[in-house]
Amino acid sequence: MILPTQDWFIIVLYAMFWPIRINGCVRRGRQPLLRGRDWFFDVRVQDGFYEGPGRTILRQYWLRMLIPFAADVPWAIWIFETGRLFQLNFLVVVVSAVIHVNHLLSKGIAERQAQAYAVPESTQPAARIVLSLAPRRLRDYTTPRFEVALAAVSLASLAWLTHYYLTSPLHPGARLVFGFPLYLLYTQVGLLIVKRAVIGWPSPVPLDHADEHMHAAEERRRYYVKFWDWWRAGSVSSLVIWPLLIALPRPTADRVMTAWLAAWIVLSVVATVIVEIKRKRIANLDALARPVALPDLRAADGPAWPVCYEPSAPALMLRSARGYSLNFGNGVAQTSAVYIAGFALLIFALTHMAP
Repeated sequence: MILPTQDWFIIVLYAMFWPIRINGCVRRGRQPLLRGRDWFFDVRVQDGFYEGPGRTILRQYWLRMLIPFAADVPWAIWIFETGRLFQLNFLVVVVSAVIHVNHLLSKGIAERQAQAYAVPESTQPAARIVLSLAPRRLRDYTTPRFEVALAAVSLASLAWLTHYYLTSPLHPGARLVFGFPLYLLYTQVGLLIVKRAVIGWPSPVPLDHADEHMHAAEERRRYYVKFWDWWRAGSVSSLVIWPLLIALPRPTADRVMTAWLAAWIVLSVVATVIVEIKRKRIANLDALARPVALPDLRAADGPAWPVCYEPSAPALMLRSARGYSLNFGNGVAQTSAVYIAGFALLIFALTHMAP
């Protein structure tokens, strides 16, 4: 049987996504002025920039932040009209990815527009930069006990669900028993891909103010790694509670779901506050590390935009004439493409599987 509380759980999680998302929009809207009115992101601008062309550039940047809503709102309306509330889980994941990609592209566009009004001497690239010869490895940012605990809990939950599916006299459907856990496990894989990309992201450092740059970059890197790890832990905790919700009698399951939702809301509020405090600290470190223009290392016939295939270049993102291009010659990009295709197949299978 499909529990009505399952629908409420999904709706509440989607409702919690909105204030977090709006807070993100407000935070990104302030980023151009992080270093004061003499700067636009990492571009040092001339006096009067924000009273002149900067006002238009800033307004266009703010408007581009609304693009993900064009995908989110119609999709959400369709989900509620058709009653396919389970797809709200997919909506949150897809829109979250779109928000970050949209911000990356939008920031690049805004910075290129602001370059025309930059202070001339600030656009001169650093004469000397340093590249670390020691590659950052995923295992250097991984706690073995934490990973073993997540794996053990996930396997135990799947084993119990399989036993319940095969032996329950209620003959529950495969989608009810395995749909939500498969979704959670697949997002776990996606978070590991993101974690690997964050750890391996190249960070050239100018020799001037090198300590400030390296400290800010490492703090930011460890913050994101810890953020994704705790997100994965929350996902596994949902995997633990799922067997109880489908196996317990209806009244008991309702009480467990109510307690679970209450705990999620409290923990989410506390976690949001902690995340914002840590994020603000990292933003302050970024502000202390004065931006330095790095040398343009691209070839005269640079890569295509917005995607390219340059297997000889190891970087995930390569600079092109119009900004940065996603390099499908990079292993992380190839893995991500396969992952996205698999995610689309998973959505199709779960939405067409019999309840």
